[in-house]
Amino acid sequence: MEVQKKECGPGKGEWTDRHIGRELHTLDMMIGRLVNAYQSKVDEKAGINRMQGWIIGYLYRHSDEDVFQKDLEAEFQMARSTASGILQSMEKKQLIIRESIPRDARLKRLVLTPKGMEFQMEIIDNFARIQKALSADIPEKKLEEFYETADMIRENVVKACQEAGEITEPKKVIKKQ
Repeated sequence: MEVQKKECGPGKGEWTDRHIGRELHTLDMMIGRLVNAYQSKVDEKAGINRMQGWIIGYLYRHSDEDVFQKDLEAEFQMARSTASGILQSMEKKQLIIRESIPRDARLKRLVLTPKGMEFQMEIIDNFARIQKALSADIPEKKLEEFYETADMIRENVVKACQEAGEITEPKKVIKKQ
């Protein structure tokens, strides 16, 4: 059975048009390089790797609750031994401490130290600079339209994945209010 090639090339239809997936992928790669450029300087200064930065961010966002090693294992899908090694390294660098909790002395909650908190403040500043760079010279109305369109695309992807049997429940999405 011979398969017919579709015509493509200048003026030949969909293969020359812009595609949402390709545009998003390209933007994702470019933004990733920008984030890397900003963040690698902070990581290097603090002497940490990216996973340790993600853990610091997680502890910061959950600072109003008890966080244990098992929470990080679940959040970042890592083995107990991997989490243990990362946390020991972070303790040596004085980014976190492990504190006993009154109800069970065997449990140790993870807490950011002032040094860890300072690192997180630098990360927040970096992301503010990145957000400013990404949104420079774009009118507020256009940004709102972009967010609305992104939400619609996300909903379409979830629906298409559900129809294909890939997703049973959509992940919770934080929408800008």
